[in-house]
Amino acid sequence: MNIEQRVRDAVDAAWVADRAAELVSVPSVTMNEQEVCALFEEMMRSLGLDVLVRPITPGRNNLYARISGIGGGPTLLFNGHLDTIPQGACGPMHREEGRIYGRGSTDMKGGMAAMLGAAKALVDSGIQTRGDVWLTAVVGHEETEAQKDGPRALVSDLRDGVLNCDRILIVEGRDALWVMSMGSMVFTIRLTSPLGGRHTQYVAYGENPIHYVGSILQALGALQDRLDRETGHPLAGPERIDLGQVHVGDYFNRTPVHALLQGTRRWVPGRCAEEVLAELKALVAPIAEEGGLEWKVEMEHEREPFETPTDDPAVRAVAQAHRTVVGGTEEYVGMRIVGDANIYAHGTGIPTFYYGPSNETAHADEEWVEVRRLSEAAQVYALAALDYCGMA
Repeated sequence: MNIEQRVRDAVDAAWVADRAAELVSVPSVTMNEQEVCALFEEMMRSLGLDVLVRPITPGRNNLYARISGIGGGPTLLFNGHLDTIPQGACGPMHREEGRIYGRGSTDMKGGMAAMLGAAKALVDSGIQTRGDVWLTAVVGHEETEAQKDGPRALVSDLRDGVLNCDRILIVEGRDALWVMSMGSMVFTIRLTSPLGGRHTQYVAYGENPIHYVGSILQALGALQDRLDRETGHPLAGPERIDLGQVHVGDYFNRTPVHALLQGTRRWVPGRCAEEVLAELKALVAPIAEEGGLEWKVEMEHEREPFETPTDDPAVRAVAQAHRTVVGGTEEYVGMRIVGDANIYAHGTGIPTFYYGPSNETAHADEEWVEVRRLSEAAQVYALAALDYCGMA
């Protein structure tokens, strides 16, 4: 039996599924991850691993564990988050027809269980790598209230040498190599009329601040048309500007004093948040000034884009493992949405990418993950670690 098959055979599919079900059974909405942190720490220790507990807030801990190599190879760090969005309409954990149902099953406790399954296979098979393999779990990913405190703490710990690695593989997403995400910001446009509110009867339509709000909406549409023509990425398509909120006016026959427009802006690698913000300011300024309006354009939750080349050695290792385990040709994907890879890649300079067992039902009212794909992901992770870190 060759070494690859020996490691694949060491992946215990039932064990991985049981750990996933156990994790899903524990509610862990962002800021309330204490119980799941304790459970995941126990699971890591059950593999014989020493666990570094990194407090974020009381009971909310990042968890780091290392499978030590013999030296002479690169280090691969597996990463994922333990928190979920609120329960919503998603039912309690249950198992049915080869699936595990419940909040967090696909986003992303299934991936976390697969990561553990890969580590168990490496330990149980007795095959050592040259480079180290790290298993890391963070809190504070989903809800904005946490301000990404867990991922940002991991960035600080990597910078400070608390742990180290050459590549980061986030065990999230579907079974494709997610190697690129656009940058993203939430933008807010604020307009104020220094003249205050007046009866609309005494104000010409073309002087009503709402007229200029309409002009800004038209300009944003024209910007998207230009982006569709001039920008884009082969994996993620054109840049986007999307509006989610427009609030203007407080009475049917009174001119508005304040207007607010808020949305998201996404851009390709090679551009930055400040450049995109300046573009929005240049769009708003002449329209607002023509209408005699005070204006401000602000951004928050900005994340710069990331891209890891498809020929990166860690990406190639996962691609080869996917071909071996799943079969067929691997798929490379890019996303407009952002995630922790944007934070890690820019915060540490370490190439980062994703490969997970499932993502199709993330945040859905009925969230589930297939047990088969958990086992396949665990095998892919184990083989990729052997390939990238090197076998002793």
